[in-house]
Amino acid sequence: MAASIEAVAFDFGGVMVSFHSLKSFERAGASLGLEAAELREAVWGSPEWQMAVVGVITDEEFWQRLGPRLGLRSQEEIDRFVTDLFRDEAADPRMVELVRRLRGPYRTGLLSNASDLLPSLLRERYGLEGLFDVKVISALVGVAKPDPPIYRVLLERLGTRPESTVLVDDREQNVAAAVALGIQAIRFEGYEALIPALRRCGVGLY
Repeated sequence: MAASIEAVAFDFGGVMVSFHSLKSFERAGASLGLEAAELREAVWGSPEWQMAVVGVITDEEFWQRLGPRLGLRSQEEIDRFVTDLFRDEAADPRMVELVRRLRGPYRTGLLSNASDLLPSLLRERYGLEGLFDVKVISALVGVAKPDPPIYRVLLERLGTRPESTVLVDDREQNVAAAVALGIQAIRFEGYEALIPALRRCGVGLY
């Protein structure tokens, strides 16, 4: 008999918020002579981000190091660029409502590879404070997906067994690592595909 589901956890960037269709990335990239996809790679594919995401450097230090590589010569230019870069950013209201519906019948979790700035952004930019029972942010625990220890931190904080936990993530390597630990992981491919996938895992949606 399949284990009954006790908790559902979600990735943040790419699941709760999509960075791939933001017009602001096109504008900011154009100002630097980059396509939006090139800018995303320059930011999140950078060695500096790999340090920020495990808490070796802060988010502020990340931008101070990356800014000059993007041609930003002063702190004022960096601050203006970052503000414009995320100007259009917002949580998907359908995903927010989904988590609200799940919370109560299930424990809800957030498992994100993110810098130390995310906790304040959840409150101040997204208005999502209190949406999740448990938040595991890589920079604050010193390890990032797909490394197994971060999934174990999630399970420990949720107080659930792997087979009773569902994780939704948009990256295949993160999903594969979760599955290897026995977690029921779903590759996120949009809200419409997620609902039947959750039901197949045994998550009740009423």
